[in-house]
Amino acid sequence: MNPLDTLIKQHVAPVMKAAGFTKKGRTFRLVAPHGDHLLMEVRREAVDPGREVFDVTFTVVPLSHWEFVNRQYADPPQPDASGALATCPVMPPAEVAHEPDEEMPFRSRWAFVEPDTRDLCGRELARGLTEESIPAMVRLLDRRTLLEETRVNPNGELVRLRGRPMTEIFLRVDDDPVADVTALVDKAEAEGVFAPFVVWARERLARRAAQEH
Repeated sequence: MNPLDTLIKQHVAPVMKAAGFTKKGRTFRLVAPHGDHLLMEVRREAVDPGREVFDVTFTVVPLSHWEFVNRQYADPPQPDASGALATCPVMPPAEVAHEPDEEMPFRSRWAFVEPDTRDLCGRELARGLTEESIPAMVRLLDRRTLLEETRVNPNGELVRLRGRPMTEIFLRVDDDPVADVTALVDKAEAEGVFAPFVVWARERLARRAAQEH
């Protein structure tokens, strides 16, 4: 087995399974009752012949954003990281970081020497996931919580991948009063937000309004 996959099997998979995630390859998935997805991906970086180097990243994929990204499909495929509205790296402690003195994004890379430090790296990753990352990220499946986090911490480790007007609409379009979201869409349109998004948002709001009356 590949050394990275061994680390994942021994140290990562158990803590992710305990938190309710399912696994496929190096991707772990948690689906909220309302259909939003939280993904955690382990991605190998072929940058150091002497060490196994990899990134660990959470992505939040609200169903509203996924359906906009895949609006050309009548039946969109299962959400994946290409539909992320926000991402957040799992940061390694210095002893298992590839470049502990570098700036982001290189500071987020984990590293181990096979087999000498694999278990150390795996234990530190499992600890970080259990104590910090999983609790912090699972709560972002609540759209109001995610919206608040993107408002108060726009330049932190949580990276918002859309501008604020679109982010607000994606996270409010299915739940907030139709009139309130319509006002946001009107404002976004006046500010020159991507025109197909405005069309999509108005159509989604119109369907909601029709269902509620």
